[in-house]
Amino acid sequence: MRHWIGCLMTALLTVSLTTAQQGTAQQKTEQKSTQQKSAGAQPQQKAGSPKQAQKPAQQKSAAAKPAPKKFVPPTLPSLPDPNKVVATVNGEPIRADELMRAAYDWASAEVIEELIMVRIIEQEAKKQKVSVKPEEVEARYNQQLQNAEANLPPGMSLEDFLRRNRFPPSRLYARVRAQLLAEKLAEKRINLDNFIEYSQIVIRIQGNNPEEQEQNAPAAEAKAKEAYQKISEGLDFAEAAKQYSEDPFTKDRGGKMNWQYKRFIVPDILQQLEKLQPGQVSQPFRTFGSYMIVKLERTGSQAKGEDLQQIRQQAIQMELGEYIRQLQSQAKITNTIVKPLTPEQMMGGGPQRPAPRPPASRPPQPPRQQPSPEQKPRQPKPEQPKPDQPPAQPEQKP
Repeated sequence: MRHWIGCLMTALLTVSLTTAQQGTAQQKTEQKSTQQKSAGAQPQQKAGSPKQAQKPAQQKSAAAKPAPKKFVPPTLPSLPDPNKVVATVNGEPIRADELMRAAYDWASAEVIEELIMVRIIEQEAKKQKVSVKPEEVEARYNQQLQNAEANLPPGMSLEDFLRRNRFPPSRLYARVRAQLLAEKLAEKRINLDNFIEYSQIVIRIQGNNPEEQEQNAPAAEAKAKEAYQKISEGLDFAEAAKQYSEDPFTKDRGGKMNWQYKRFIVPDILQQLEKLQPGQVSQPFRTFGSYMIVKLERTGSQAKGEDLQQIRQQAIQMELGEYIRQLQSQAKITNTIVKPLTPEQMMGGGPQRPAPRPPASRPPQPPRQQPSPEQKPRQPKPEQPKPDQPPAQPEQKP
């Protein structure tokens, strides 16, 4: 927040100096014009004096203009003096030593796992000679700060907001840099042709149960064959889709689908698309209670402009998770804080780690005092597991 205020003050100072300089120059121009009129025959002898008077003012203005502040990447600070008082409660101090021991015990598992992952990415980037420019990291880091500043609670500073969410500048900068490195590593592995654009004609098989659908299948097949025949005779695929397709989502668009990642396409449809070259049309085929005709429009490598940029970003994100999981499984990791996570757990396939949360609106409540035996209400006893059954385990959300 101080940085933003400093930038604002610098801008105001620059505007003030510029306005003052313009006013001074205008006054001196008027003085020069008056002197020339009064001097009459000697205008050339006094013409140089205003220019000479302007030089010191220009030099002074240039000297007063502050130079742009150079960006310094945030780094981990040195440890404070253990006896330093970091907080007081009703006059009772909390010292840095207690804070560091609590932070080590309460947050070290999360921090060490992130440090391990950052180190894995940095080592692989060095191995493959992949790097990111400081300007790239600075730009995305500043963008993250702007996003955070836009969500500041009333009366809270940006620095406090970041720290309360466990993302001080040093951690945010390290994560941004690691993310950029990982994206560039993943970009070397992507295949844009894993994205395809295609159009479809869907003919529904009427019926509420398998028996009815089997009875009505020949009629749907005949309609699909008729559409295919019209296309073979020269009817544009988009026009055929508008005439024959029964898919409400694509019919009015000529059957056009958005760019699709092959991994998420229905196998029956993908199998037909894999047989086609861009511009070719499949014969009618049956799948999921319908007869379909598909046309392969383009592959990812044929995309241009915004389409190409969007596909590239999606391909990187699709590749990123699998690639990081692979690097993590290949790395030799020792962790004395907690047992290292498996690749599936690291990427979200196992029990989730607690995510950073915004500051609570109220202080944490202490544990409730247990009532005395006389006050404790009677409750039904929980059902005990049978001897031949293991105790129930808490549900683990993926």
